[in-house]
Amino acid sequence: MQDFYETEIEVYNTLKDIQGEHVPQQLACVALHGSSLLHEALVSKYTDIPGILLQYIDEFPLTEIAAHAPREAWQSLCEQAICIVHHIGDRGILNEDVKTRSFTIQINSEGMFKMFMLDFALCDFHRDYKSEEEWWGWKATQDEEGQWICNAEQVARRYIYH
Repeated sequence: MQDFYETEIEVYNTLKDIQGEHVPQQLACVALHGSSLLHEALVSKYTDIPGILLQYIDEFPLTEIAAHAPREAWQSLCEQAICIVHHIGDRGILNEDVKTRSFTIQINSEGMFKMFMLDFALCDFHRDYKSEEEWWGWKATQDEEGQWICNAEQVARRYIYH
């Protein structure tokens, strides 16, 4: 669990320049203390539950797109999601868990839809690869964009179009 938390924190730190635009803004790191204060500090690393406090986004999950967005908006939203995946990849991050559940959509006061990406616990970083060839090989194998498209198609198949 701690590794996932640390990875997610590192991703948010790497994405500072796009926080609030493509990913929620990280407001704080928090911990829920799982043991009493009487326990030694050595125990707390096993019992404390770390978390990340993120910007509140009045939203709906991408998996519920048909219930909240007209069909005409779907293409634009799909393009936004793919652009976000590219923005994250451009910063040296490889997300191994790109799914439709990783995206959330906000409707602003003008009725426009804005996509955000969440869930970065299963990411790798460019600097951890031995060579450019290895990095690009993993990027191609992982195919973040393709994963997302396959998941989006599965969501779309659940709806009947009139």
